[in-house]
Amino acid sequence: MRKGMSRYEIKQILEEKIESEPDLKYYLDNEYTIKIIDLLVEGISEAFEKNNEKLIDDLLRSRF
Repeated sequence: MRKGMSRYEIKQILEEKIESEPDLKYYLDNEYTIKIIDLLVEGISEAFEKNNEKLIDDLLRSRF
């Protein structure tokens, strides 16, 4: 039983949002800046996915 969004789905939303402002990537043309943005997207996606899993676990435990 899967509830909530997967890490991939969350990452897609974040990447689409970043790509909606292409000028920002042009002006932030620094490999370290791009790397930190990529790491933030990965980290946020992972955090949301883990939070969804914990919410499901908590809900299932409280029902029994």
